[in-house]
Order: sequence, then structure tokens, then C-alpha cells
Amino acid sequence: MDYLSLSFFNHVLFCVALYLILYNVYMLVFNKGVPNIRTAPGIRKKIIALLKADMAARNLPAYTIVDMGSGNGLLTRKIAAALPDAKVVGLEISKQSVAWANMMKKRQKLDNLEYICTDFNAYDFSNVSAVVVFLSIYEMGMMGKLLNEKLKPGTLITSNRFKLGDGWQVKEHFKVFTLYPFQKNLYLYEKR
Repeated sequence: MDYLSLSFFNHVLFCVALYLILYNVYMLVFNKGVPNIRTAPGIRKKIIALLKADMAARNLPAYTIVDMGSGNGLLTRKIAAALPDAKVVGLEISKQSVAWANMMKKRQKLDNLEYICTDFNAYDFSNVSAVVVFLSIYEMGMMGKLLNEKLKPGTLITSNRFKLGDGWQVKEHFKVFTLYPFQKNLYLYEKR
């Protein structure tokens, strides 16, 4: 390798390392260490189809969907647009993510969508019909326990990528084709 190509290679490595460091600092400082990872389009479509089918089958007077850790709100906006008769709630601990999500909600004029900046434990799940989850594998044990304690029987739960912990039994497992390398599994549960 000549000097110029080695210098270019080192410059690229330096830029990548600097980006990763700055991204991690941003996540720790502004996002409470929680990354915003988009749900793959194929997974989003499958979640929306499952929610539509559940809403039609149960024919409840009110159908409320909660996204646990809604991040910047892309998934919740897609769900709210696809199910205008449902109430969609995004729970997120990051104030910056909630501010962004609310701005995008207003731009899209989604009146059936609400974002709440809160810890999951503080939310009242008594009127929830369905829950959408896409959290890290480390959070799924805690999430399984929380949902076991707070959800009423019959509540539908979809979990992207990781299974729920705390003894939940998968009702259905879907292999979804996506271009996102780590999002291919969608798990469906029902609270008993």
C-alpha cells in the first residue's frame, strides 16, 4: 500500500470511530441511553395487519394500542394512519424523542395518536387492547413481568425480534422477510 491510500484508510477509520463515539455520547446525554431503531417496513406491515385483524375480530367499543418505547414515533404514526378508529399511545422515556414524535404527529394530523413521556411502570394499562414491543433482549424479561402484572386477559402483544421473558408462551411466530439484518422474527402473544 502506498502512503496516500494508507492515509485515506486511516482518515476513514478515524471518521467512523468519531461518529460512533459522538453517537454514543448523544444516546447517553439526550436519549437516556436508549437508541432509536426503526422497525423494518415488512415487520411494520405485519404488525398493522395483526392489529387490524384483532380489532375486527374483537369488535370492542374502544381499541387502544400502546407502543412500549415508541422512540421517534414512526411505527405509531404508521399504525395510527392505518387504524384511524383505534387510539394509539406511544410511551417513551426520552423527552427529545417525544418532542420529535409530537411534531411529526401534528404534521400528519393524526388525532388518534398520543405520546406520553413516562416510565412504563407509571402507565395505566387497564384499557389497553394491544401492545407493541421492540426493546433490547435485556429489557424483555422485565417487560414480560410488567405485562403479566398489568394487562387484562385477551390483550394482544406483538414483539419484534426478541421473545418476552417471564414465562410468556408464543401464540404465533412469524418469519418476515426484511432487508434489516437483525429484524426477521415477530412474536405474537395473548394475555391469558
